[in-house]
Amino acid sequence: MLWEGAKGCRMNKIIVNPALARNHTLANTYQIRRTLSVSELSIVYVARHIEQGTLHVIKEFFPSALVQRKKDRRHIDCHEPGLGSKYREMLETFRSEAEILSQINHQGIIRYVQYFEENGTAYLVTEYCKGITLDQFMEEHPTEVTNDFLVERLVPVIRALEYIHSLGYIHRDVRPSNILIGEDGQTKLLDFGSAVRYQERTHTILTTAGYSPIEFYSGRSVQGPVSDIYSLAATLYFCCQGKAPIDVPKRLFHDTLEPLRDMNKVSPILTRVIHWGLAVSAQKRCASLKWFKVAMRAERLWERKFILMNGKKKLANDHKSTIKK
Repeated sequence: MLWEGAKGCRMNKIIVNPALARNHTLANTYQIRRTLSVSELSIVYVARHIEQGTLHVIKEFFPSALVQRKKDRRHIDCHEPGLGSKYREMLETFRSEAEILSQINHQGIIRYVQYFEENGTAYLVTEYCKGITLDQFMEEHPTEVTNDFLVERLVPVIRALEYIHSLGYIHRDVRPSNILIGEDGQTKLLDFGSAVRYQERTHTILTTAGYSPIEFYSGRSVQGPVSDIYSLAATLYFCCQGKAPIDVPKRLFHDTLEPLRDMNKVSPILTRVIHWGLAVSAQKRCASLKWFKVAMRAERLWERKFILMNGKKKLANDHKSTIKK
């Protein structure tokens, strides 16, 4: 699996498997090779460009609560006629994702290729990047998450966020399953389905337990770059702790967030910045991504100084011993 974790899907009433068949052709250009994942809102495929022979990822808009595949196993229609307006409203959001991606050109963000409509729905084509998501990596290699790993893998994500913020957008869904660690060594930010212009006054309520800030729980709250900072801090917390922070509504009146100070994977300065980024109140939260980069670079410089002075690499518990001195 590459970049959208399977979340389960309400199976439609006609076809048990809603995915398009292998070798099915889309837009007279792409031939489906396999299904990557099925979620509540979409089906994701790996497809081959027929003329060029290159591989691409194609996301098909398929909100399973609203639509089903017809008997021809290609076209879709709504379960009931009355669902048409809701379907069109959600389709507009899908188009918005494609429009935003088409305006973005950054090495830390999955590259847009094409958008088209067919079979009564819409398709978003992006580059194919072989790799695994950050949450999958954590599950398979939990002991390899060191400060060097965080610098190499998450600083590119920070730069990608800085870039989209400069364009007036916020991602609104930064989490480990939306960060791809490529086999080529590159890290890419995925899934812009929740992205919006943060100057807009109203927003669709879309939340992910553990990773969404409190302002995402209201459609009329002020949202901005500081909202993505919470999600980034939650992702770093996950890397250090092996689990997401507790859901933010549970922290409103009695904050039982487990502190990272007893962890040995990162330095005290990065630990403080992570907790600063996890402030429940947006007004008290770290307001700039630069502090995360500064904290990560400071850790690297400190480690190099330690090696020069001691002639050996810093051990995991050397953070504590240095503080005590």
